[in-house]
Amino acid sequence: MSDFIAIETLINDYFQALHHKDVAKIEAIFWDHASITGYYEGEFVHSKLHDYLSILKRMSAPNMIGEDFDMEVVSIELKGNMAAVKTRYLFQALEYADFLSLLKIDDNWQIIQKTFYHD
Repeated sequence: MSDFIAIETLINDYFQALHHKDVAKIEAIFWDHASITGYYEGEFVHSKLHDYLSILKRMSAPNMIGEDFDMEVVSIELKGNMAAVKTRYLFQALEYADFLSLLKIDDNWQIIQKTFYHD
């Protein structure tokens, strides 16, 4: 499988995990020391993966509250063992844009940084 397809597959797995609130799968997709940074309701937030997963655990799964699956990859930039992915998705009635930094670690792609914004 090409790196491009592997990254696309990983991001689509991430989307499915978000939509169904599969926290264990999200944890496996991210590097253990990943950070999540962005703006939520106009306020700057920064957290480590563990804190981000704790927040997700308290939220309702979009598929369980009747929200349609509306998530897409906007672009993928790939250079060697690093990649930058821009995404757009709906999560709990908020339109998000993510910029995801990925590295190929031990022959597996992982998200090492998530920067987000929502409207």
